[in-house]
Order: sequence, then C-alpha cells, then structure tokens
Amino acid sequence: MRMWRWVALSAALMVCAEAQAQSAWASYGSLGVILSRGITNTDSGNMKLAAARELGRWIYSAGVSGNYASTNGISTTEDERARLGVTLTLSKRSFWFGGARYDRNRFDGFAYQESAASGMGRVLVESKWNKFSTELGAGYLRERPEALKYNAFGEVISREPEAAMGEPVVHLGAQFSHEFSPNAKVSNAMLIESGATNTMSIDDLSVQVKVHKHLSLSFGVDVTNNTNPPPGEVRHTLTMTTMNLIYSFSSSKKVSAAHPLPTLLQGLDLP
Repeated sequence: MRMWRWVALSAALMVCAEAQAQSAWASYGSLGVILSRGITNTDSGNMKLAAARELGRWIYSAGVSGNYASTNGISTTEDERARLGVTLTLSKRSFWFGGARYDRNRFDGFAYQESAASGMGRVLVESKWNKFSTELGAGYLRERPEALKYNAFGEVISREPEAAMGEPVVHLGAQFSHEFSPNAKVSNAMLIESGATNTMSIDDLSVQVKVHKHLSLSFGVDVTNNTNPPPGEVRHTLTMTTMNLIYSFSSSKKVSAAHPLPTLLQGLDLP
C-alpha cells in the first residue's frame, strides 16, 4: 500500500499544478511486453508513467514504474517504484532540489527502500546537443531487509522480514544527455545514496529514437547495486534491460532545460 500513497500524492501534485494557466508541462507513458511460448513459457512486461510541470522558477515532477516477469508460472521479477521531486532555479547554472523515492523489489532482499533528500545542484554543461549536471545533498534512507529462501526451481518459498532500519545518507547525483539529431538522443542518470551500513546506487541508461511526433522507441539498461544486501541468495547487482514504445506529449511551452529534474527521478526523461 505504500506505493499507492506515493501515487495518490503524485496525482494531487499534478492537479494542483494544473490550476496554473501560464505554465509548461510534459508527460509520457511507456510500455513493453514480451510473451514467449515453447520449451519454456516466459512472460515479461514493464511500464512507466511520468509528468513534470514548470511554474516560474519551480518544477514539480512525479513518476511511477513497474517491471514484472515470470517463467513457467514462477515469478522472477516484481519491481515497483514511485518518485516525487521538485527543483528551484537559483541562477542560470545553480538550482536547489528536493525529492523522495519508494522502491519495492521482491527479489533484491529488501521488502522496501524509501528515502528523501535535498541539496544543491549545478549545471556544468548546457549546449544545443549536450547537457550535464551534478547534485550533492543529504537525506535519510529507511529500508526493511528480508531473507529469501529458494527451492530447486528458483522459486521463492519463504520470506523472513527483519526490523526496519533507517540512517542518514549522502546524496550524489549526475545526469548527462546527448542529442545525435532532433530525433535521436542518449541519456544517463546516476544516483548514489551512501550511509554507514549500505550504499545504494542506480544507473539508468536510455537511447531514444523518435518515429513520430509523439511516439518513440527506447532501449534502456537499469543497473541497481547495494553494497550490503541482506543475507541469503541475493545478488549485490541487479540489471534490467528494456525495449519500449513511448508516447509523450507536452505544452507548446516546453519545460525549461535549465531546470534539471532531481536524479531521484532517474530515467524520467521528459520530452
């Protein structure tokens, strides 16, 4: 239920922003599905919804995503994420950011991970084809580890949740994008939250090719690493590769490129 609280808050944020007539906005939805039948039956799918609205020097943003997969009826991937973010332009190159995230991955050894952070950012490169910005801040991470046990078929047969714990973290972020042409671009966002007991990092690489005014094809690689995952048969690094069809739309006045979205919303690459 935690994720849906984030979704409800995201919707409320967008409704409040809608009341402002003179503003820029952008949003998109992506979907990818694979169904395989033969010696093994494999089903997988992923979706993402994201939106942002610019009000003067402020940008409010929100996004939700999910990844699911199963083989012969055995679930192998259940990953749900929700994000909220806000940025305030302080000068042509500097900005303040704040954001929160909630992650629930049924196979990474954590029942959930959630955090909130705030700090300062700086746009280091801003040209017609290239953009690069960095962030430094502080926040608080709360997570609940759980020990997973598998049977011989790779199915999780038991989950032993532990007590939730929290700790202050250092927030580091970086975002880079390069446009090969008006219809093709590559972007990468990295988020690192480092605490005394665990360092969590997420790197999201995406290549998009526009095939229509509102439609694009996207190839993405998402890598998540925890330096100290819970005990059990859990890997430190999880990798997700996706191929999606994206439908995006925006107002005639686009969200300003001088307002980087917080890296807490990594992968939220708006038009």
